[in-house]
Amino acid sequence: MISQRRLVLTAATLFLISCSGKSTDPESGTITLPDSTRILTSAFLGQSDQFDSAIPLSEFAIPDGSRTAKNTFSGVLTLAPGSTRFPTSISKDSLAIANSSMRTLPPVEIELLQDEGRIVPLEPGPIVSGHPWWEFVLRPGYVWDEAIDSDYSRAAIPFALKERNADCIHNGLMSFLFNDAGQVSRVAFQISHQTCAYLQFEMHGLIDASYSMHSVDGTDAAQAIADLSRTGIPEQRPIEDLVSVYPNATPGEFGSTEEIAADDMTLYGFIIDRVHYTSRCATPLGEYPYCDELALPSYSTAKSLVAGLGLMLADAQYPGISQTRIAAVVPQCGASWDEVTIEHALDLVTGHYQSDDPHGDENSAQMSPFFLAEDHASKISYACNTYPRQSPPGTHWSYHTWDTYLAGAALNNALRAKTQPDFDFYTDLLMTELWQPLGLSRLTSRTRRTYDIAAQPFSGFGLTLLRDDIAALAVFLGADDGRLGGQAVLDRGLFDAIKQRRAEDPGWQAESPLIRYNNGFRTFDVSSYLDCDKPVWLTTLSGYGGINIVLMPNDTAYYYFSDGGVHRYLLAVRESHRIRPMCTS
Repeated sequence: MISQRRLVLTAATLFLISCSGKSTDPESGTITLPDSTRILTSAFLGQSDQFDSAIPLSEFAIPDGSRTAKNTFSGVLTLAPGSTRFPTSISKDSLAIANSSMRTLPPVEIELLQDEGRIVPLEPGPIVSGHPWWEFVLRPGYVWDEAIDSDYSRAAIPFALKERNADCIHNGLMSFLFNDAGQVSRVAFQISHQTCAYLQFEMHGLIDASYSMHSVDGTDAAQAIADLSRTGIPEQRPIEDLVSVYPNATPGEFGSTEEIAADDMTLYGFIIDRVHYTSRCATPLGEYPYCDELALPSYSTAKSLVAGLGLMLADAQYPGISQTRIAAVVPQCGASWDEVTIEHALDLVTGHYQSDDPHGDENSAQMSPFFLAEDHASKISYACNTYPRQSPPGTHWSYHTWDTYLAGAALNNALRAKTQPDFDFYTDLLMTELWQPLGLSRLTSRTRRTYDIAAQPFSGFGLTLLRDDIAALAVFLGADDGRLGGQAVLDRGLFDAIKQRRAEDPGWQAESPLIRYNNGFRTFDVSSYLDCDKPVWLTTLSGYGGINIVLMPNDTAYYYFSDGGVHRYLLAVRESHRIRPMCTS
């Protein structure tokens, strides 16, 4: 039973006596626990067995009546799950990939410091390990005191498991007790929320832990603390508050269950006049208590954010670099690539393909070696050599994630030729010159990379984001028109093309005559839906499974993250149009 009231005294439970205020019956040798409505009591955290079933997420939230923590955490929390297979309930496994190892966790050392009521990891992740499945992603949590914990303080940390070499995110929470003497309880954790279209599960358990105390300071510590109070991000309010500013608005049109099933929705938001109206984060086990810290996968929105913006930044600084020939900077690509430019690869019009169906290659089993490969040499060889040249570049659109990877690799090599041999377009360009000025979270300091010495950044998927990051990027790309402090930082030709402002560069037809693809972005004409007599172009960023960021010409934006495989947002577009008409925008 989860709600355990009596516990036999053993050496393993001596910790409980010191921290929970319970009494011991000298005749029976048992410990009587104090009455409490909390499941995660000190006894529960100290027990030797795993708990039997999932618990409400409110158990990881700060309760009413909590007090300022009397203890201060500073040092390393080591989690040692060993070979334990934790209780796991799989609700979806459409690829039939779940095995016993996905029910285990990697060991991890987490360096943490405390800043007032927050507990902050120095390493945001994903933390690379040798585990065949999982890498930890960590976010700042909270510390507090409860009367039931005696001289111990309590911590709760939002975290996620990110699939190795992939993008699926499985969000969870962990909680433990600690004190200034370096004692720590076992760590209770629960995974109960994900953005993953092919694998969904609930997992929970108790992990053996140890605490090594030391002072945590330096640049990394300062950056971790600064991440708690980022500047420049849009003001945030609940979506229900939209009517207080726009009385005729209908907040329920955003994130409507008519478009996205409630069970599939992770979260959504609407941005207008630099205010970010946000949804709650519902899960089958109650509301996720720290929604602002919920890790989100990018999937193919990275084609826009990493490859697209990366090339626009580079072309602004080195005009014409987008027209660099692939074969000139990627020696693995042969003569059939002589006429193919970096921009062609970004636009997915390299002329190299197998299927005439624009999504035929991406959806075939033949693509598996690219996605499964963990080293740069294998990925670039696949991108260069797997598909024959069938048409001149710039004439046939084929959706290939490997073409976007190739665009990133070619851009990296071209920039190294102009700067220095170790230049990294993600760290030295995107992060330094765009992410940091925009005030994005420390999660964006890393993207998915190959696991070899090349450490090539992925440019077609692999970012990890917070909803505040989405809002800041949406304002930059929308209301601010790609400017920082009023100054253009992106190549205006490439940027204007994604807004359908260059008649000579309209992009290529994608999934329908109303959808164009250009520079890693889609544009969608919704004039017929809104009864406008001129084209109304939405600029969209889309990701696998049901992820969309929609930039509207009335300087609003709408986004949602889901995993039911559905891409629908026209109700939200229509509501934005009601609030601020787009026909003349």
